Amino acid sequence: MSSATDGYLDHSFDNDFAGLELKWLPWVGSRYQESACKTIILGESIYLYDGEPSRQRILDRNSLRSRHINHGILAKFKSRYLRNFERAVFKKNRPNLLERTDLWTGVIYHNLVPRLLESLKERPTHNDYTQGWSEFLQITKVVQAQRCIVYGLESRKIRALLELLAEQHIQFRRSRLPAVGKNRPLLLTIQLETQPFEMLFIRHPSAFFTWEKWALTLREANMLPVAETPESA
Repeated sequence: MSSATDGYLDHSFDNDFAGLELKWLPWVGSRYQESACKTIILGESIYLYDGEPSRQRILDRNSLRSRHINHGILAKFKSRYLRNFERAVFKKNRPNLLERTDLWTGVIYHNLVPRLLESLKERPTHNDYTQGWSEFLQITKVVQAQRCIVYGLESRKIRALLELLAEQHIQFRRSRLPAVGKNRPLLLTIQLETQPFEMLFIRHPSAFFTWEKWALTLREANMLPVAETPESA
């Protein structure tokens, strides 16, 4: 793993991740374990974005981590899905390096779909979602997460999770938050072993994401992944 991640990444769960046989290792921020409320930010898919020359690089188990340091903290690329989410977290158009570092070193970032999609046109299947949710539930236990912010409100994605929870006899409660335009955020509370685990589903921040309004949703749901400051209150 590149030295670029030194000081930003926590490797302490890697042996446990190896036992789960994950295709990609999650990004685990260096301050995640000291967070007041341990949070996972869950994206959706990884695409073959540059044709065959990029396939082996993307398939490397550490590629999500390398991508996240460059796209997330260092912001070397526009990466709309990251910038929009950061804007909603900090309620400002241009979060700075210190703010990005505070956010991404304090959380886990992972993607739900456990295989490489061949193009932007390919959509995850029901089986992709089911397998992804199964792996996700295992990850939450390993890292002892308490909550998750999920990118995307697709009904197929949510239905696959609810079906899996029912199959595993895991109790859950759902509630809808105030609509953001035509989108209705979903707050799902599931009972993992003895602890409740909260999941907030928001619109995917890659496009048509009104971050000023979704900033209110994060706060209404009490799901802000960083400590509130007077500037972002």
